[in-house]
Amino acid sequence: MEDEQELIKRLREGDSNALEAVIKLHHAFLVAMAIPLVGPESAHDVAQETWLRALAGIKKFEGRAKLRTWLARIAINEAHAIRRKRGREVPLDSWGIDASSPISQHFNEQGDWQTPPSQWHHESPEELLTEAELHACIRKHLRMLPGDQQIVVLMHELGGLDYDEIAQALGLAEGNIRVLLHRGRQRMQAMLNHFQEEGTC
Repeated sequence: MEDEQELIKRLREGDSNALEAVIKLHHAFLVAMAIPLVGPESAHDVAQETWLRALAGIKKFEGRAKLRTWLARIAINEAHAIRRKRGREVPLDSWGIDASSPISQHFNEQGDWQTPPSQWHHESPEELLTEAELHACIRKHLRMLPGDQQIVVLMHELGGLDYDEIAQALGLAEGNIRVLLHRGRQRMQAMLNHFQEEGTC
């Protein structure tokens, strides 16, 4: 993969191939991250606006954070702007409030698994159908997570961002990010436990 600094240099020079490469790398991530904030109908608008703002500001990008983190911050700002227009803005100071901790014993203080779940191996049509149902259930429960946990889980698990990158992008302390990810994982694990025991979402 091309060196990120070289890619940024080419973007600053107006290289359309560099722009295409960056969009291929990060567009799906930006859309996925915007969905929990604005819904699937507006997520592509957020991503498009993110690209426009990023191109307009690329010469001012100092490279102190990864390009992906910088794009994530722009996308979050755009998503919040859309939510404010709709009158549905949720203040960040309410993030992290979660009274339930359904499976806290499965995680250590850093938010990592005590014992990771076993791998599933599917060979029969019935097992493959069960896997498809599980994927649908995971998507459903991701949408049901509180907004703060949802976006942190998506940024970490789907986007592959580190704790410090997510903290930079959201303007929160790294400790808060760890707590949010921990709680989101607990809720998802509770859903997986139910699915394995009952076979239903």
